[in-house]
Amino acid sequence: MNQLSGKVALVTGSTQGLGEGIAMRFAQEGAKLIVNGRSEERGKKVVSALQQLGAEAIFIRADLTDKAQAQRLVRDAAQHFGRLDILVNNAQVVPPLAPAASAVNDGLLDVALHSGLYASLWTGQAALPWFIQAGAGRIINFASVNGAYGSRYGLAYNAAKEAIRGLTRTLANEWGRHNITVNVVLPSGWSPAYQAFYGDDLQKLEGVARQTPMRRHGRAQEDIGSAVLGLASDDSRFITGQSLYIDGGQNLLGLPQLHTLEPLQQEIAP
Repeated sequence: MNQLSGKVALVTGSTQGLGEGIAMRFAQEGAKLIVNGRSEERGKKVVSALQQLGAEAIFIRADLTDKAQAQRLVRDAAQHFGRLDILVNNAQVVPPLAPAASAVNDGLLDVALHSGLYASLWTGQAALPWFIQAGAGRIINFASVNGAYGSRYGLAYNAAKEAIRGLTRTLANEWGRHNITVNVVLPSGWSPAYQAFYGDDLQKLEGVARQTPMRRHGRAQEDIGSAVLGLASDDSRFITGQSLYIDGGQNLLGLPQLHTLEPLQQEIAP
């Protein structure tokens, strides 16, 4: 307990799903939390739940596809508590699936890159002086098993997530001298976005679980949150630039392909 006592953590996209689970897990360990998202209603609910756990928490609304808002989020978060120790870049818009040859990928890629890659860069840049002032910092970025395995019809999302891994290694290399660690996780856990990606077909969702060595879906707080907590804690002070799969071993068998067995539309001929 109290692994994060006295620490201030900003978790982007924490009004639901994995981000909410991470915030809850951090609160159990004594962190002060900044909840972020685009829904003020959901944000207030999460803040209330965190406060019931005894945590100090605030909500700051920001659309991270906009550089000014991303930078303002970090600035306002750090100024509210007087410091910033941990940045979890969980937020990501998940674009619709589309064949790689489709012209719609130009627009989809723009959305994916701005909400994921650029947002992670902008918040990291804004957090850097606060981390230097504190004498240390932790950044945990989010990639995806889908990106690592190149899941079909997910070009925009996959490309953005793999780019975040390159960003992570570069920041780790440049900022390590400031006692700042930068790592990336590739989670597979139950969330609204996860369900939307695989659809409401329970057989498909059960099939995904069967293709996971641990034979179940990840839990946002207990599984994903606890692993991210490990990277955010002082125990991981010498781990940086690494990709951590939090997927119950799913990556050992290759990505479940149940959501792509049937084409979304007629494949485009070369």
